[in-house]
Amino acid sequence: MKQRKGFTLIELMIVIAIIIILAAIAIPNYLRMTDRARRSRVAGDFTSLATANEAYLVDWGFYPMGSAINDEEFGKVSMTGTYVKEITGNGATHNAPSQTSLTGEAGGIEYIKAGAIGSMYDPFIPNHGYFYSCDANGNHWVLYTTRVSGGTTYYLYRTDMITDLTETTTKPVPPS
Repeated sequence: MKQRKGFTLIELMIVIAIIIILAAIAIPNYLRMTDRARRSRVAGDFTSLATANEAYLVDWGFYPMGSAINDEEFGKVSMTGTYVKEITGNGATHNAPSQTSLTGEAGGIEYIKAGAIGSMYDPFIPNHGYFYSCDANGNHWVLYTTRVSGGTTYYLYRTDMITDLTETTTKPVPPS
């Protein structure tokens, strides 16, 4: 009797079918896992920023005002905006060394390290940063980022009144 070498076509087709079935199960799970990881990154960054905003509120009586247009991109893409200057105490207007906070401290208070902000970026679109907006009186703020899925832009955001990461298709504004 002659001994055969190799696999038959049927055996190879069965192995390929099993690999395809495993891939069909694994790929959607992987995509969901990466989306959850990105959302967790955003939630963690926003928690750090929210803590800095609340500490700023205690010291100054209002939230960091942000820029004149009140919609400022910051993080890895920009470290020069008004919001970053205020919460890092570096080149700030209100939180300047020449100013005194409500608690009697000299300005220039570092609520969050500039390096921590500089490492923040939108994990859904890595060339973009996060956005900060504050109302005209400094009473409310919103932090948000964007993601695009299927041609639709989604906004992930957190405000001073909503502590969970929330998603919407309309651009978020500070609560009124």
